[in-house]
Amino acid sequence: MTTGFIGTGGITEAIVVGLYTCGEYEDRILISRRSRERSARLAARFPQIEVIEDNQALVYQCDQVILAVLPKDAASIIGELTFSGHQRVVSLVAGFSLSAIRNLVQPATQCFRAIPMPPVEFGLGPVPVCPPDPELMSLFNRVGDAIPLKDESLFNAFSTASASMATFFDLVANIARWMEKEKVPADQAARYVTSMMHALSKLTTQVTRDELQGMSQECLTPGGLNEQVLRGCRNENWTETLAVELDKVQLRLTEAESSGRGM
Repeated sequence: MTTGFIGTGGITEAIVVGLYTCGEYEDRILISRRSRERSARLAARFPQIEVIEDNQALVYQCDQVILAVLPKDAASIIGELTFSGHQRVVSLVAGFSLSAIRNLVQPATQCFRAIPMPPVEFGLGPVPVCPPDPELMSLFNRVGDAIPLKDESLFNAFSTASASMATFFDLVANIARWMEKEKVPADQAARYVTSMMHALSKLTTQVTRDELQGMSQECLTPGGLNEQVLRGCRNENWTETLAVELDKVQLRLTEAESSGRGM
């Protein structure tokens, strides 16, 4: 099966690099010229990559087309292309429902949605796939943990949860900056905090749902240091703020899908 990417942004690069370096993928992949710097870099690195100048020419040559364009550009870019009934179309575009994608790519009817995240470059992280499909699940399992999702109404909850990524990075960076303020060399501060977060994240993957909900409590001792920091953050309503912002993201995605025009 020949797979092509419309849109060569950061997530396309992460998937391609992950497939070839971690996923033992050997098939040819076609990518659009945009962006020129990134597409040229990928083609120079992987001989299986072919850069196609014209999006329609790319579509003609592919059995499976992965749409990885910005939400604001999706309708105009995809709407100009002609697909065939036998093609599989995978949308990574936030705010576009399966029905909206089908309307844009008809007569193609085999349409899917997925949410790969940047760590797929290293073969890490979840990739929700809706509806579940053996071939697509196999592809994304090469670069992470493909999660089958039958109910599209739940898809936006996964998209919303992924919106916490920048918040996580900011938390890590802020702790490292605090250590630097206390005269810890920057390299040591970064190494310590990132290694600690990696180890703690690893722990969360080893527990059940109920155990996950109790992990913070397990760290607490009366009057202890962890209790002090957690209590102080909770007193500032950080958990409520997080929940409110996630609700807003969920609403934004739902409204975008309802409009049929995306984000």
